[in-house]
Amino acid sequence: MHRNVTETALAFVNRQSKIEVTITSIALVFVLGWVDIKTGLEVHLHFLYVLAIALASWFVNRRAGIYIAILCDLVVLAADVIGGRQYSSRWILYWNFFMRGGLFVFVALALSQLRSKFDTLSDLASRDLLTGLPNSRAFYDITSREIDKASGHQPLSLAFLDVDGFMWINHRFGYATGDQMLCMIAQTIKQNVPRPELVGRVGGTAFAVLLPNVTSQDAGAILEKIQKELKEERRKHAQPVSFYISAIACAKAPRSIAELMHEAESRMTRMKGSSKDTFEIAQVDTLPVLN
Repeated sequence: MHRNVTETALAFVNRQSKIEVTITSIALVFVLGWVDIKTGLEVHLHFLYVLAIALASWFVNRRAGIYIAILCDLVVLAADVIGGRQYSSRWILYWNFFMRGGLFVFVALALSQLRSKFDTLSDLASRDLLTGLPNSRAFYDITSREIDKASGHQPLSLAFLDVDGFMWINHRFGYATGDQMLCMIAQTIKQNVPRPELVGRVGGTAFAVLLPNVTSQDAGAILEKIQKELKEERRKHAQPVSFYISAIACAKAPRSIAELMHEAESRMTRMKGSSKDTFEIAQVDTLPVLN
């Protein structure tokens, strides 16, 4: 339960804009300063100030984290002065100010650097290393968010594209040639869709494309153009491969991406037993519910 609450809180913050997170961090600092004054000189709230710094450093950027760290140091200083804290020497006040500020800035720098490393690793984990497209898991996450945004009110299409004949290419010309063709296919798809970030590699020779807020007629035109471009590339390279495209068009976005992907994959399986270079787009109003 604690994990679910934490994940929900982090997801909520991630959905906020950087300006909103920055304003929240600044407000938190001043609230802590007010509490610092009210609680008197015997209670220290330095750890809570670090939370405000972490919020800005992790969810905004390094510069915001540093600015919030400096603001925290100034607010703590003001709370000490307003609260009447006495020092045997003014130099102690300065020493505490700079040491505390240095620690706050260090926390901001460390957390922003950690976030940068985290983002890099997350990107590597979610990318197909050969084509640079989102991998199967990342594509599922991205498309799930798109369906949530559609809220069941906008048209949406999902297309699966698979390629037959790669085994012959790999054996005849080597795996490097096969890899080059996969990259060519990925680039061709990306160049012919409205939103290239919604293209993923979901299998060895399988690709998926989500077309949100696109009618079935427009989706059909986009996919036919993709197949035409792929056939032209095949002709240039004289490679004996076949392209299969299976698409599902919904007048309203389904409840989950899993239902859409399951239906598209099922139709793709049946399609590959038919003639080569097949393209189908089916208008589906009700998808089977997956348990």
